[in-house]
Amino acid sequence: MKNPFIERLWINREVRLAIIVTILGVVGVVACAYGHWKVGIAVLGIAAAIVAAFYFAVVKPARIPRDAVLVIRLAGPIEEDVTRSPLDQILRRGANSLDHLRYALESAATDDRVRAIVVEIAGFGAGLATAHEVHRLMRAAQTGGKRVIALLRGDDAGLREYLVASGAGEIVANPDTMLTMLGVATGGVFLKNALHKLKIQAQTLQWKEYKGAAETLGRDAMSPAVRESMEAIVADWEKILVDAIASARKVSPEKARELIAAGFVSAKFAVENHLIDHEGYIEDIRAEFDPESKRKVFVSLARYRRHAIFTRERGIRARIALVHASGPVISGDAPPTGEYISGVATAAQIDRASRDEQVKAIVFRVNSPGGSAVGSDLVWRAVREAQGRGKPVVVSMGDVAGSGGYYVAAGADAIVAEPATITGSIGVVYAKFNLGSLLTELGVHFDFVKSAPISDAMSFARAMTDAELAQLNETVGHLYSAFTAKVAEGRHLSPEQAEAVAKGRIWSGLAAKERGLIDEVGGLSTAIAIARDRAHIAADRPHQLVTYRAERRWLDFRGSSMEVSTPWAIRAAAAALGIPARWAPAMLELLIRGGVMLLCPFIEL
Repeated sequence: MKNPFIERLWINREVRLAIIVTILGVVGVVACAYGHWKVGIAVLGIAAAIVAAFYFAVVKPARIPRDAVLVIRLAGPIEEDVTRSPLDQILRRGANSLDHLRYALESAATDDRVRAIVVEIAGFGAGLATAHEVHRLMRAAQTGGKRVIALLRGDDAGLREYLVASGAGEIVANPDTMLTMLGVATGGVFLKNALHKLKIQAQTLQWKEYKGAAETLGRDAMSPAVRESMEAIVADWEKILVDAIASARKVSPEKARELIAAGFVSAKFAVENHLIDHEGYIEDIRAEFDPESKRKVFVSLARYRRHAIFTRERGIRARIALVHASGPVISGDAPPTGEYISGVATAAQIDRASRDEQVKAIVFRVNSPGGSAVGSDLVWRAVREAQGRGKPVVVSMGDVAGSGGYYVAAGADAIVAEPATITGSIGVVYAKFNLGSLLTELGVHFDFVKSAPISDAMSFARAMTDAELAQLNETVGHLYSAFTAKVAEGRHLSPEQAEAVAKGRIWSGLAAKERGLIDEVGGLSTAIAIARDRAHIAADRPHQLVTYRAERRWLDFRGSSMEVSTPWAIRAAAAALGIPARWAPAMLELLIRGGVMLLCPFIEL
């Protein structure tokens, strides 16, 4: 526990620097006065070097002009957090993260030095929930009195890009940009017939009827139960888009519903139908704010973050830990590339945060389709242990937090999800591949010496017997019961209530709120507000959000999200299956390895 008296004696870094430099200056002057010229000059030189280093490394990079225009460029993947090694971060200097966007937009909304915000959109590499969060952040900045302009400048802009843009007060589109307003559709890939042609048999088990992840391998089309859940998701997503666009563009819900399904439309059509305000180029926007073309008024996202951190991160503040968990959940060896959640590493991050005496609460950001049952359980246990140490844990869900992604969140003090978040999927799947026919066709033969008839049940050379599948199904059922029991305990539901929302069914954030699977609809800011309340942090006391990450070495590229490090074949397979490229290595490894999985079908707009 920190001493309140010591806290009151806290002084800011500039004063501390001034004290140190003053002391060095006095020592240098005294040394010179007594004839110790070399020592005195050396000490004075150190003092001058400290001042120069602080100015050029800290102060100057954080300075922005008055009436600055913050320019944010969105093109390509939007990552949850920068979790790479230091060398990887240097090589990916231009990459965007949702954390950086959120911090910059929230800071700019109340920054007197920021005149306007310009968001250039050439692509948006994240899901609908993330697009909706950025939309709200931009609208909040506009409500705060900032002029917010969105520029659609890619070859085409879909509903995710348009949803982001509609958060601005003005929308401009390049004259040649095509808007693909195609309404809402989602689905999955079904491989049973393709595997049959390759003489591969996939044996799958699923608990229960809505658990659609196994259907990718075992069916050629959606089951009626999965179709029912998908139709509900599509209806909720359409409602979210209609409500957001109708409110932002000041049109009726009926008109908004018509426009989001207008098809392939030109920028001219978009202007005529009030989807955008006018056609134009980034040069037109620049000329308006900087008619003399000096380019000094424009501030990049990276530069503005340095300014915001320098000016806002001051004083003694309550510490709130932020732990990110993004990607498929694994329990063993990590894939060589891509993004994943290590059950061991994530549990260690939560444990480290919970043992820090300065941490008042933990915000756990989850963006995961699940994966390993063991890895998920390790994280669930770490959350419960953190609570046992008196640290409230609040979960903030991203685009997806289903199956194992919901498991890790189920024990938290509170759960917050975006309206469009895919969550739930409380169920278990099992998959095993029989390659016997294919290998025989290729001239490959197996021969075993067995102590029991079941000894080679896990071999790729044969299918499991009905008796073996029945025994395995019973075991998978026990895992399902344990999962639903944890949900009932964490969410304060009766066993019957937990079962009613389980059965492997996915829910939108809107539907999950109605059924008690989450507490609030909102983004990370909502989760932080709840964490402050649970930790009894006074309303007038500022907080410090500290990210707890897994330790990485300088040359460590394991877990890198760089697309260049992911083989093209895996990226192609990911595109075909609808899996984010950065999740593909871990996801494909889970599917190929098979076995028991807490896996949610990944669907996107």
